[in-house]
Amino acid sequence: MDNLTIVLEGGAFRSLYTSGVLDVLIKENIEAKCVIGVSAGALTGMNYVSKQIGRSRDININFRDDKRYVGIEALKKEKGLIGFDYLFNDISKYKNIFDYETFKNSKQEFISVVTNCETGKTEYISKSECDQNRIYKSVQASSSMPLCSRMVKIDSNHYLDGACSNSVPINIPLERGDKNILVVLTRDINYRKPPVSKTMKKVYKRVFTKYPKLIEKLYTIPDRYNETKEYINKLEKEKRIMVIQPQKEVTVSRLERDKEKLKALYLDGVFDMENRLKELKDMIKINK
Repeated sequence: MDNLTIVLEGGAFRSLYTSGVLDVLIKENIEAKCVIGVSAGALTGMNYVSKQIGRSRDININFRDDKRYVGIEALKKEKGLIGFDYLFNDISKYKNIFDYETFKNSKQEFISVVTNCETGKTEYISKSECDQNRIYKSVQASSSMPLCSRMVKIDSNHYLDGACSNSVPINIPLERGDKNILVVLTRDINYRKPPVSKTMKKVYKRVFTKYPKLIEKLYTIPDRYNETKEYINKLEKEKRIMVIQPQKEVTVSRLERDKEKLKALYLDGVFDMENRLKELKDMIKINK
């Protein structure tokens, strides 16, 4: 196992970029000791730990037009635009089988990042603490975008997308003193989130009226995200971390329908990671 911690940003279908990056790492037998995933980054990270090259790519492209996965059927049955029950049951058990045994038995630490709707705080759920049902729920919660997905109940609390409270949890490996940190982003270096509009604030306030702490987090996502991006840029310049991110503006939307754009974004991830493999291997070797 390599002395490497990987932090994975979300971005829904923009995670095709992340899939390309991680598939290269699997092919190169680079096995990080810890994988920290937010939102779609958690979903993609699971397939890295289970060592299933192409699985994230194939599901998001081959099932994109299946309305049970994304669309009206998912909304009717699961009260959200993403059919997580369909993903974790029908798809993962019968159509593109998830290798849970390899995932479970891997010595790699896997952490999914979620937002507690009652407290508004970030929580980190490790696979070492979970059975199969709980890890699936934690990843579903991490990937459940506000307004697009229903809340996920775990024990007595309700959870949504980890990106509501911590879009890129670089704090975890830094606080632990990890030496080799690879951050995979799904936006280019210049991207910054615009402020939340007055209209969207009204929508948040109406929909999540019972969760005032969550509303506070939703209002401040852009400010916190942009501060984190600046901090990541600083850490990269200081060579304290390595960052892989798209080299041009990403035009793929969160629920992108254009499969050719999705395929191209995946290949961008493959290309960028292959071009920086030597740099990554050198970092791991130097800081063993």
